[in-house]
Amino acid sequence: MKRRKNELFPGEHTFVFPKDGETLSFDDAVNLFLKEQVIKNRTPRTIEWHIENFHVLKKAFHEQGIPLDLKTITTNQLKHNFILYSIKTFKNQPTTINNRLKTFKAFWKFLLQEGYVDTDIAAVLDKLKEKQKVIISLDNDEIEAFFKACDKKTFTGLRDLAILKTLLDTGARVSEVRKLRVQDIYWRDDLLCLDGKGSKERFVPLGDELKKPLREYLNARGKLPTDVVFVSIDNEPMANRTIQGRLETLAKKAGVKKKSSPHIWRHTFAKLYILNGGDPFTLKKILGHADWGMVHRYVDMFSTDIKKQHQRFSPLKNL
Repeated sequence: MKRRKNELFPGEHTFVFPKDGETLSFDDAVNLFLKEQVIKNRTPRTIEWHIENFHVLKKAFHEQGIPLDLKTITTNQLKHNFILYSIKTFKNQPTTINNRLKTFKAFWKFLLQEGYVDTDIAAVLDKLKEKQKVIISLDNDEIEAFFKACDKKTFTGLRDLAILKTLLDTGARVSEVRKLRVQDIYWRDDLLCLDGKGSKERFVPLGDELKKPLREYLNARGKLPTDVVFVSIDNEPMANRTIQGRLETLAKKAGVKKKSSPHIWRHTFAKLYILNGGDPFTLKKILGHADWGMVHRYVDMFSTDIKKQHQRFSPLKNL
């Protein structure tokens, strides 16, 4: 398969600002927006996400024979020729479309602020209603089965156990665990420094129960050229997918049938934190959520421990 061309639009590096009376082309406008993201020190992943969203917009309009012209494009075109087209032709889910709309809202807001357009045509676009998925978490027996599946007589076993306990005791995202460095562990202060989404660092508590498996693993790891904590058997930093693969392997070994994604451990942390009496304000800070949406879902789902309450007050049980 031919390799994709990395440059998004022709002339990206030779952009000339339009003279008075000239109209900015759509491609040049996109390149200006992307340069602005670099200036704002957005992460490469965020910029790649924007690029992908613009590619999809161009694809949708191209397939329908509609020119992308900043002077003529309308809100209705974004609604019918992108949103509706994405639903019917691309078969995109509401979550995917809403994520793409974030790019376009930021794009037209930028153009309006910079004076390249007179109207922000994306500002009035509403989010699509998303299906609320059930939050899946692990129970105590499943957690213990995972732990027992780690062979502590091996390097990978000590590493995997340390990863599992880090996920469980901090609620960290897999990318945050992957990027954890030796110097990010503040042993005396009982803190871990996590490199979160959008390059936002945050401190999370480091409990005594997590210190022990981390020390055991780091002793087996030894000193290495890389400062990344979790490494492969070849002493290379682990990728997100590698950690995911290890969780899948451990799930099979432990006999756990639930989907063994790293995020299920984040959900499990939130559930146990709430059930053990933790408050939502601290939970939001530890998880690094920018808004309250997901935290409220955790509280609604787990604060009353629905399963136990149902067992106690079940209509059939109390007939």
